[in-house]
Amino acid sequence: MLSYPYPSSTMFPNLQCLAWNVDQTHLVIEFLRMAFVPSLVSLDLRITSISPALMSILSTIGTVCPNLTSFRPQVDDPTLNREIAPFLTQAICQLRHLSALTVCELEDPGMVHITQLQSLKTLWLYIGPSFLRRTGLPPQSLGLEHLELLGLQAIRLDHITDFLRSLRTVRSKHIAAVFSSNVFGQQSDSMSGFCAMLLERCDNDTLEAITLCEQFYNTFHNVYAQPGDFGPLRLLRNLTHFDVEAACTISISDDELSELVNAWPKLKIFRLGCYRDPASTVLPTFHGLISVLRLCPELVSLSLVIDTTQLDGIDVKSPGNGIRNNGLQELVLGNSIISSPLDVALVLSSLLPNLPEVNLAPWIGGPLDALSDKPWAMEQWRLVNRSLGGFRIVRTRYLGR
Repeated sequence: MLSYPYPSSTMFPNLQCLAWNVDQTHLVIEFLRMAFVPSLVSLDLRITSISPALMSILSTIGTVCPNLTSFRPQVDDPTLNREIAPFLTQAICQLRHLSALTVCELEDPGMVHITQLQSLKTLWLYIGPSFLRRTGLPPQSLGLEHLELLGLQAIRLDHITDFLRSLRTVRSKHIAAVFSSNVFGQQSDSMSGFCAMLLERCDNDTLEAITLCEQFYNTFHNVYAQPGDFGPLRLLRNLTHFDVEAACTISISDDELSELVNAWPKLKIFRLGCYRDPASTVLPTFHGLISVLRLCPELVSLSLVIDTTQLDGIDVKSPGNGIRNNGLQELVLGNSIISSPLDVALVLSSLLPNLPEVNLAPWIGGPLDALSDKPWAMEQWRLVNRSLGGFRIVRTRYLGR
């Protein structure tokens, strides 16, 4: 390929997308020189190490690939972010048509450029521990506007909160936050502080979706949250998507659950959690589930841990006084407390007549995979699903629906 007798720019004259794992061999650098052409619109690079030759070619991306709309330079070693930032900044400042950008770190001119780029709709930004200490920009001098998705990743949730605090405003339909430390790396008030800052900086009418995720979430290192931590978000009346399933473990009562979702009548996706900590003494029951279905009639996906053994006031054959949701297609109940699979199936079949089954994915390679009671629990939920299937067959054959 490298012995091609014609100018390198003619080897891939119509190349539009390139995904490449960049090492530091001379041949790879030469290949990139050939592949960086004006027709390129999507570039995904995984950078394992850096060299002067690589940084030089990265700095030319803005001029040789001026039509890029999607750019994702991934750096395996976070310690290299600061060294590579000037070259990525130089490239990004020359790109005028970006609609999607994922970047580990930018210098001040790069941050100014992306805040002025109206074509940008998706931005994923890694917030390093010293990101805010190195910036020379005045506090709240920048705003992020016109975004569909703003994704922020950091070691600590507090770092993301501090970054939001440094902004003037954020107008994005979807905010996603990914943090990487376990419970010992988070302050006890980190969740409440994040939610309060989210409300303060985000345009309340624009924001429709919130996703929080602990990058290495498992049942042995939990970030614990209280229902009140999410209180500020109740003012986001247009919220349709709320997902903290892989971010924290929460103890919440029926009343607290009802109070939370009462503010979000447009919710379509509500994922509060799939793991019940054995030390937790407060769990919602079927009463809480019924309230969620009543207050959020448009739900299509729900993840919630409940105590299914508390049946006081519940008629298993006709629960909820006629409340039902015909549109829910996904239900995750995690390691909810269960003693009677038949009773659970009867209640769910009445409330959710079109539900195909309870989703058991968290038990299969997910966060519940390592729990000691997995074999017993899986069998209980399989019995629930078999009963749901049987009830569905009866309705179809004998009731015509």
